[in-house]
Amino acid sequence: MKKFCGFVVFILLGSICFAGGSKNAITVEEWPGQPLTVTCPWAINGVVDIVNRALANYGEEIFGYPIIATNDFIRDGSVSISDNFLQNMSSMLGDGGNIALTNYLKHQANASNLIIGSENAFAVTPNLRDAKEQDFDYNDFEPIINLCSAIFVLTADARLNITDLESLKSYARGKTLLVAVGGSTSIESFMVRRLFKELGLSMKIVAYNGANLALQALINEEVHLAISHKSQAKTGVEEGIITPVVLFDDTGADEGVFAGTKGVGEYGYTAYCKNRSFLMARKGTDPAIIKKIYQGYKTILEKDEIKDLFNNLMLEIDPIDSTAIDKHISQVRAMVKANL
Repeated sequence: MKKFCGFVVFILLGSICFAGGSKNAITVEEWPGQPLTVTCPWAINGVVDIVNRALANYGEEIFGYPIIATNDFIRDGSVSISDNFLQNMSSMLGDGGNIALTNYLKHQANASNLIIGSENAFAVTPNLRDAKEQDFDYNDFEPIINLCSAIFVLTADARLNITDLESLKSYARGKTLLVAVGGSTSIESFMVRRLFKELGLSMKIVAYNGANLALQALINEEVHLAISHKSQAKTGVEEGIITPVVLFDDTGADEGVFAGTKGVGEYGYTAYCKNRSFLMARKGTDPAIIKKIYQGYKTILEKDEIKDLFNNLMLEIDPIDSTAIDKHISQVRAMVKANL
């Protein structure tokens, strides 16, 4: 009897301790319990960075706490502003977000820190033979919701008179063209490498940390061609500084500044896909919290101001969930492997 009573007391004490300990634990209703931080792993003023900062304006309205939109594309603490800074700059740029994704692994499940990812790190880089080994894997993250989808466009220095793939082949014959991309192992880098291979042309990739920086290199006459989002290239095309060559899509454009520009698929090539940028949490995050984040961001994406922004940026509002994101990653992996 004494043993039984002792056992009951033990259970009761344990229950009291658990209840006491859980008082400080954040419930799904209370999450995040502090400002959210959402990291864009690419350069400031890029398309995804602009989207991230615009969506962050609705943090308090939707989650009851501010959303802090930030960037991370330099290794934390490993390189300082010193004599060797410029020597390390080339290794810091063009990582396609891998630095930020590696840094993010320090966070635990259910944290108020989230990060944006794309198919670059999870479907392209791991399948490239010459890519560096990554310190993270897709399984280290919980995909939540796709924030935006975009189509890449290959543009050329207008002085070169390259307006389609036929004129590209004529100009490039016997030359090695410099092509600026947002990351040496990014999806756009893979697609243009494959395209040039199928065209039988010679090229050299020049990597930057973001498609906006790659486009700026073209405008600065540092390269012959660049790949960027359509919205980033729009002004340069309108001003006659650069010309669109091909869209990395199955079809071309029939209106607007890119009207008449064909899609890669129309030429019979298969190395193209949508560029999706999706929000992720740390692996193991409570499914109820994932659902809360999904519903919150989906509500933000339905705001009229956000719809107007996406229209101006030539982006697609495409709030697919984790299941559809998994499918997208699998499809891009298959496309990459089929075109190696």
